Amino acid sequence: MIRHNLDELDEHLAELLRVGVGGKFKDKNDYTQRVQEELDWEDKMLRGGIDRSQRTWKNALAKQQESTTLIGILLLQKYVSILSKQINDWIKIALSGEAGRHQIASKLICQCLESKYFNAKKLNSDDTSKWDNCSLIILKSCIDGISHRQTLNRLSVKIANSLEMEARITLFQNKDTKGFRQIAKRMSSSKSIPLTENKYVYKKNVWVYYMNKANLEFAKWDKIERVHLGTKCIELVSILGLLTTNTRKVARNKSIKYVEATPKLVKDIQSFNMSNEALHPEFMPMLMPPREWSNFFDGGYYGKKYNKNNNLKEISNALQSPKDKNKKHT
Repeated sequence: MIRHNLDELDEHLAELLRVGVGGKFKDKNDYTQRVQEELDWEDKMLRGGIDRSQRTWKNALAKQQESTTLIGILLLQKYVSILSKQINDWIKIALSGEAGRHQIASKLICQCLESKYFNAKKLNSDDTSKWDNCSLIILKSCIDGISHRQTLNRLSVKIANSLEMEARITLFQNKDTKGFRQIAKRMSSSKSIPLTENKYVYKKNVWVYYMNKANLEFAKWDKIERVHLGTKCIELVSILGLLTTNTRKVARNKSIKYVEATPKLVKDIQSFNMSNEALHPEFMPMLMPPREWSNFFDGGYYGKKYNKNNNLKEISNALQSPKDKNKKHT
């Protein structure tokens, strides 16, 4: 029994010596072959990351949830404060009594603010952060489905419905602060959301249930006013260069206005996806001992990151033991 265990140990040690303990290989040809296998393995991880990125984007397109992708999140972060300033300037003009298109919608979007802003002085202030929630909702509604053509009326109603929901939640916060905080804390935890449910739909249903339970007196927005509000929001987003409105003739006496992404935005999205899809490989355990680290950017994996044309000779030289290097120089 003891002899059998010793034989197994000898075989295991022989295998370790063959693959190279500490990066030292007895057989140079075998060493080169194993390095090539490692490079092929890393290339496979890179391809897996690209496939995963493309699959995520296609799923977002199918569900019209482009705002949940990396490019969608970056667009939200980039433009939310700019849109807030545009909304603030629009409200200032509306409060001054100046005539303009869709000014009737200003009274609706103001309902999305907390009660502490319900005075002319704070509404006219230069603090644009109070509109950040509204800006985020508007941008998210516009970016979701931005890869598809949508009618102006449909997108307008979609934006207005989302803002109306925000206005109801804000009213709930003003009337029942304690109950609002309890529900907000519950919704902030992903553990409270069933895995089989869509998290956005589930959160909306929970908020509606508790707001109805609290018997809030909320005047439902008129459909025409919703269209005015949504159209004004689309107009502000168009100034940012994200959307464009085109009129298309669908019949002899019928034309429909469609909202589409600008050609520049489409090109930017395609360029961003192509340049970033390879930045997140599917990292797997290595087949070889890790390469030594000389700085924060090289070491660990053998191949040059995100480049399949690896220099095998350069890697072999970098992984040689100091003793082998001294022999070569002598």
